[in-house]
Amino acid sequence: MRTIAVLNQKGGVGKTTTVANVAAALAMSGIRTLVIDLDPQAHLTIHLGADTDSVTPGVYEVLTGSSDIESAARAVRENLWVLGASINLVGAESELVHEVGRETILHKAIGRVRGRYDYVLIDCPPSLGLLSLNALAAVREVIIPVQPHFLALQGFSRLLQTISLVQSRINPALRVTAIVMCMFDSRTSLSSEVREDIDQFLRSAQNTNVPWSQ
Repeated sequence: MRTIAVLNQKGGVGKTTTVANVAAALAMSGIRTLVIDLDPQAHLTIHLGADTDSVTPGVYEVLTGSSDIESAARAVRENLWVLGASINLVGAESELVHEVGRETILHKAIGRVRGRYDYVLIDCPPSLGLLSLNALAAVREVIIPVQPHFLALQGFSRLLQTISLVQSRINPALRVTAIVMCMFDSRTSLSSEVREDIDQFLRSAQNTNVPWSQ
């Protein structure tokens, strides 16, 4: 089972769109796919046709221990299940702050359904808080959507530092699988310059021990 978090602490860069379309393509290919909506805005849940007012149990209940993924995941298409988000997820971080092992709650929950799905894709919130930390602890791969403009690069290095820290302290198997250039416009010089900057950065990391070396 491949487990992938789609993560960027900046909002509006294409995380939800990436998860929704990749998951749909996998499901149409006959691959059993579970998507987990960790964003309190619940845009992925809405996109897949689930009613956020009735997403109970959902990911909030899984994180707080009142449900499990097998009970909470809903089939929305053939080969496609969603573990939906609701407004309750807003309070999850504060409720779990004193919980022992709070960073690995999702990791343990996913472990209980290993073998039931071929892919698990996690749509992360636009922050690097406890919810995103749970996602990084639960997966082996990270896909980073990046919007090709200057400000996007400013948060890119911080995001990689967070991934590296999680790899060294919590999840040694964690790796960056891909950088996805969303809203790329080949007609503008800025888009090409940002892509070249990222290409050079990634090439310089080859043959090192950082999670993005491959």
